[in-house]
Amino acid sequence: MKKIHAVKILALGLGCAALVGAGAPSKAGDNLPANAAALRANAGNKFALVPTGNPYVFGHPVDGVAQVSLLGNCHFHGEGEVRLPASPNQPIVIVSTSPWTLTASNGTNSLQFDVQGTATFDPVNPNFANLTYTATFVGGTGAFVGATGTATFEVTAQFESALEGWATWTMKGYVLTRGPGR
Repeated sequence: MKKIHAVKILALGLGCAALVGAGAPSKAGDNLPANAAALRANAGNKFALVPTGNPYVFGHPVDGVAQVSLLGNCHFHGEGEVRLPASPNQPIVIVSTSPWTLTASNGTNSLQFDVQGTATFDPVNPNFANLTYTATFVGGTGAFVGATGTATFEVTAQFESALEGWATWTMKGYVLTRGPGR
């Protein structure tokens, strides 16, 4: 009896292991290639909202500093648009109007990305906003010419007036470079 019980437990264990293994990525395309690198960044920046001819659209320049795992200390610059909702229960949308750029402090490498995100105001203090962005890497300079990849980043912003303020953010994602000899 004990042998049968042990065999059943072993069979059940192997069956569970097979199910777990079946849920794991098994295609070659599910793994990042050798020319992929994880990217982590922390940043702080000054932002503005610049009125346009459309009362629902504002220009959105951002400038600051960042520490980026693949670049070290960096300058950060971006130009975008903030699109206010025309009706209730729609998000505030932020999009880049040209690639945003992280440039290494020595100027030899930069990484460019397009963004799209949404913002919500803090219900306790409307001088604060929380933003979530998706970034798509679209190239750069130096080691990042032709770079691709994606990332997400989370932002906390504080308005110091109706049209400007400060923000901090963290970014996590991956960058694919052209790699050696490509």
